[in-house]
Amino acid sequence: MTFYALLTKELRLRFRRERAFWVIVAYLLAMSLLGWVTLSGYSNSGAYNGGDDLSGVGRNLYYMLSVVQLFLVIFVTPSFTATAINGEKERQTFDVLLCSRLSAFSLIAGKLCAGLVNAMLLIVASLPLFSLVFFFGGISPVQILLAFWIYLVTALILSALGVFCSIIVKRPATSTAIVYGIGLLWVFAPVMTSPIIANMLNGLFMAYPSRPQITFIWNPLIALTSTYPGGQLAIPGVLSGRFLDYGLVLGSPPYILGTLHVAPWLAYSILSLFTTLLLVLLSLLLVRSTTLARPLMRLKGLVGLPKVDAGKTAN
Repeated sequence: MTFYALLTKELRLRFRRERAFWVIVAYLLAMSLLGWVTLSGYSNSGAYNGGDDLSGVGRNLYYMLSVVQLFLVIFVTPSFTATAINGEKERQTFDVLLCSRLSAFSLIAGKLCAGLVNAMLLIVASLPLFSLVFFFGGISPVQILLAFWIYLVTALILSALGVFCSIIVKRPATSTAIVYGIGLLWVFAPVMTSPIIANMLNGLFMAYPSRPQITFIWNPLIALTSTYPGGQLAIPGVLSGRFLDYGLVLGSPPYILGTLHVAPWLAYSILSLFTTLLLVLLSLLLVRSTTLARPLMRLKGLVGLPKVDAGKTAN
């Protein structure tokens, strides 16, 4: 009941603010505008001739919407939980939570679920935009469900990271900046470090069909593009020269662990869920050190304040 009361209170406070409404409006407008620009470009180029061309338009529209949705989830989700605990301390309401019957698990779970509900609301609100893909074809409902599973897992781990940083960092602005920095490194660091790691650990990666693959095993963008038709997304090079080519291929074949073949999206989900559980356990341990003072506060309230000597008071 205490967990339900905290979750209800958090949701009421969040959805009564005008900011929640405008975030949803801006989120949907951004995705709608990009979808409209994509369809307008194909309409002007006359790409609607024949069923094969229509399915290609549907796939390209889905590629654009899904990648944009992933980056929006990574950008928006940390703002819901990065100030969950230190925000209470800044408003001087954290002591009230400590004096209540709220346990450490109920406190962490309530804050985590409240932020996750906000993120899931944005994801679910974009479903009508993704339904436009079915008018053109080329994408199956299973692939869209897998993409939304990637969004859910990504929002879950970022929410847990936000709660953890709000406990160990004192200032809300600092914890928010740290979560955003970790999120950017999480997405873009493998792209920059994979050639270096592949060359340094050449012998370790020999068992894999493509040695730099293992550096992308926990990358949300690679996990998302592995659910596409063909398991990858090819982006042509914008600038090409004699020695350099800026083309990019996202996605990878299944990871081989002996006789076991693991899909990239499944490996990403397992690692993310394990990391989320670890962050929640660490958050419980850190919050528990603060909640240990609660029985002493209750005992002090039952026994009363210590008596003061009248002679010392007069002096």
